[in-house]
Amino acid sequence: MKKHLFLLTVIAILILVVVPTSLAKQDQKGGLLTSQAQLDTPPTNQIIIKFENALEINSFLETTEKGITLTTLSQVGNVSLQYVRPMSNNAHVLQLPEAMPLADVAAIANRLAAMEGVLYAEPDAYRQIIDRPEKVLFAPTATTPNDTFFPQQWHYGYVAGSSEGVNLEAAWDINIGSASTVVAVLDTGILNHADLAGRTVPGYDFISEPFIGNDGNGRDADPSDPGDWRIANECGFPHAAQNSSWHGTHVAGTIGAATNNGLGVAGVNWNAKILSVRVLGKCGGFTSDIVDGMRWAAGLTVSGVPANANPAQVLNLSLGGTGSCSTSEQNAINEIIAAGSTIVVAAGNSNVDASGFSPANCGGVITVAANDRTGDKASYSNFGSIVSVTAPGGDTNTGTGGSDGVASTLDSGTTSPNNDDIYVYYQGTSMAAPHVAGVVSLIIAEFPMLTPIEILIHLQRTVRPFPSGSSCNSSICGTGIVDAFNALSTAPLVFDEFLYLPTVIR
Repeated sequence: MKKHLFLLTVIAILILVVVPTSLAKQDQKGGLLTSQAQLDTPPTNQIIIKFENALEINSFLETTEKGITLTTLSQVGNVSLQYVRPMSNNAHVLQLPEAMPLADVAAIANRLAAMEGVLYAEPDAYRQIIDRPEKVLFAPTATTPNDTFFPQQWHYGYVAGSSEGVNLEAAWDINIGSASTVVAVLDTGILNHADLAGRTVPGYDFISEPFIGNDGNGRDADPSDPGDWRIANECGFPHAAQNSSWHGTHVAGTIGAATNNGLGVAGVNWNAKILSVRVLGKCGGFTSDIVDGMRWAAGLTVSGVPANANPAQVLNLSLGGTGSCSTSEQNAINEIIAAGSTIVVAAGNSNVDASGFSPANCGGVITVAANDRTGDKASYSNFGSIVSVTAPGGDTNTGTGGSDGVASTLDSGTTSPNNDDIYVYYQGTSMAAPHVAGVVSLIIAEFPMLTPIEILIHLQRTVRPFPSGSSCNSSICGTGIVDAFNALSTAPLVFDEFLYLPTVIR
């Protein structure tokens, strides 16, 4: 095992999706939980629990006419609890009689966690995408690569002070990616978009609750997106009606849309495969489903789910919610990194310190803030010392027809998909994160010997400084703006196991 010169604790925030707007259409025994207000987090009706002995749960299970009950745990928790299912890492999911505020569920979990033999108990919190897009058409022009809308993808280029993208055109002269690299998109699922044809490997739907899945069933091998629309207030907390977001399809297009194919948009990586892991649906998704999906994506075992034949080297999580990093999330992240996979997470879109968002405040992830076209901090982007790097997330409130946003693949359906292969501008840290995930996949193709921690170090030391006068700086937006050319043209550091000194790979 290599020992590193300095410890990098990266905190990631999966807050995902953004305020999209315009785009174009084409013809074609952790500690007890603290009781803190969760103002932006929906109530939950589930708890995650893990025992010191993996078989301990069996002593609490009782079969009745109403199903499997947990009398002793219910008495300790002072609420009726039902057993739902096992999850990865020998943890289990329990269900409350109704959804409750997160602080109330945390209090119940604390009582369970204090029991002898319980390693930890915590709320099974929802994680979500934040906003939904408006779709605006744009007129195509022509440039290289020959994808129709590549000229609109300013976020892939670099013109100092006016198009502060990730500088891909120069990077592509060095490496366009490897077909042996797999990037997992943990999101709402992916549509059969024409510009994603042939770009995916078989994924999985990890949404266990049919209402959230919106597809009439629970977990299965179909990770396509049926739509995440919702009518007002149907999620158990006050909210407006919302159209389907097709969020995962937009994220996937940024990472790996078919490139130089004379169609639509380009992707960061021309060759890598995309692994769709569906963990978000109507109203969001449970932490327990997301954690299982993360483990499976990296090739780890998940009870009741077939083994993943295509483990991902990179995981993109453009999702999240308020609160501290849960024990379940951190345990999964630790094991995924140990298995050799890099985790990229969106910092969130609330324009506050990202340390209050999970899994952004988990250790070991690459947390990504968003910059706008001129290199300022995007108005919505979270910030703070836990941010690792910044990447273009766009701003659909500026530019003609929202053209300062991030252009990628989408669908025009407001509920179910219309399968019309459109392209839309979105904005958000959800859009910034897949730029970084894509660049990480290029780094892996160019320097396959690097570990996840070494990839983080390399990414941070090859960034481009924020432009003069930017509202971003290295105290709140990470070390700088990710630059793909710098990342591929700079020899990475390696760390001597005995001397603890960095050396340069020749």
